[in-house]
Amino acid sequence: MYVLAHFRTEAEALHYAVSEDGYEWDPLNCGEAVLRSDVGNESIRDPFLVRDRGGTYHLLGTDSWNSDSVVHATSPDLVEWSDPELVGVMADVPGVRNTWAPECFYDRELDVYRLVWSSTVNPGGDPDARDHRIWTCLTTDFESFGAPAVLFDPGYTVIDACVVRHSGEYLMAFKDERGENDLDTDHKDVRLAHAPSGGGPFADVTDPVTPGPVEGPTLFHNGQEWLMLYDHFIEGRYGASRSDDAREWTVCDGRMSFPDGIRHGDVLEVDDAVGRRLRAAF
Repeated sequence: MYVLAHFRTEAEALHYAVSEDGYEWDPLNCGEAVLRSDVGNESIRDPFLVRDRGGTYHLLGTDSWNSDSVVHATSPDLVEWSDPELVGVMADVPGVRNTWAPECFYDRELDVYRLVWSSTVNPGGDPDARDHRIWTCLTTDFESFGAPAVLFDPGYTVIDACVVRHSGEYLMAFKDERGENDLDTDHKDVRLAHAPSGGGPFADVTDPVTPGPVEGPTLFHNGQEWLMLYDHFIEGRYGASRSDDAREWTVCDGRMSFPDGIRHGDVLEVDDAVGRRLRAAF
């Protein structure tokens, strides 16, 4: 089973949808939130789920629009969650404006977990600055976190990095944040970059692999093909593309079925026992 963790515009909190094949998605809990935050800005945007090697599930999320921290919670089973906490990954960086769309992947070269997110850093204090880069820090236990550093800087503003392991390298999907929030804009689409190690360098940036404007890409393999889901954030709908090799992508919106109102999510594969427990609980 696949779990699509997402938020909704009317409820910046953790929601679930599930699918057996990655195409037909059904809401759990009647579309209501399964976890809310009462810390920081009391928001969970862009939720991301990862299971560590000890079997604990971790939630990472955006603490609303302006924060130097990300939201973190833990669960043994995706049903019972700890109280959300704030992790100040950018707290010591002067001029940080925001900390958006945190995700995580296992860096096998360093034997650590690597968080990634997007931030604008503007020591000059311009309140309208939006010049994001992809940042990173390391953790072994999700309790202590290393110093943040820029992971990916293509020379223009980028957000929403999703990193997976593919064909012996690391594949990053990210949003080219240039352009305007308008249906006729240039950019505001998803591109790919590749790296030989988790710490980069991420290079060989592709042309757009999705239509635009979209954001919040999530990559996963359903056992037969690669799927990429993304948020048509202006049109208020969700979309998808498929690929056999994670290089050539074809839009497959018409074959997908999503609950109404879902926003920027992430897909996690779970075993049958966890899937049964989720369906029974929600």
